[in-house]
Amino acid sequence: MGKNKEYAQRLKELEGYERDILAIKLCDEVPENAESYGEDFSFECAIFAELWEKGKKPVYINNKNVLCGGAVYSGLGCKKLSKEDFDYGMETTVGQNKAYATREVLRRVNQQIPHFFKRHKYMVVGKLEDIEDPDVVIVVTDANRVMRLCKVYTWKTGELVHGVSGTAWCANSLPLVYSEKTMTFNMGDPPSRFLMQLDPGEMFCLIHYDLLPLIVDNFENISDGAVA
Repeated sequence: MGKNKEYAQRLKELEGYERDILAIKLCDEVPENAESYGEDFSFECAIFAELWEKGKKPVYINNKNVLCGGAVYSGLGCKKLSKEDFDYGMETTVGQNKAYATREVLRRVNQQIPHFFKRHKYMVVGKLEDIEDPDVVIVVTDANRVMRLCKVYTWKTGELVHGVSGTAWCANSLPLVYSEKTMTFNMGDPPSRFLMQLDPGEMFCLIHYDLLPLIVDNFENISDGAVA
């Protein structure tokens, strides 16, 4: 745990993040050092946002705790829905002033999202310093600091960072990072930004945990933007 505490402290010292860095970990056994979310349920992004509360300890969830499609995109799998539940979900998702114009548009969006999907029973969510060997690290900060995270990765690896946007936060954020073991950035979508209470200038950056040491170690090597 000390290693991740060091990473979190170092990143905050270097970049001055206002929000805690979050991390998530998939598992198939009831995790230690995390509290059950119990029988409560919410949108997955809203559950994640609860971890920004001061003093909040890691929690673990399963797909029954998730109201939305986030469980599918994060590797928990979809709970069984009745036809009535499915039709209600479509009514709240498709149409004017909703997420997609038609069901055909929704289908087209889903065809563009990588399908990661070994299903796991549980997901632990918490602050980076509180989770041992997570799968994904979540940084929420302003566009300039997200740019710097991406630049560090490209400076060292020569690989570009691809952003995904236009659909739900969970679909923008998680499948690509899981499937490619890479990093990505996005702006989320209106419901996720509302539920997570983001400021207008904040963005999401999702980083596969394997890349975190590379990023922490190379911040001081990138340009400050000054042109001589």
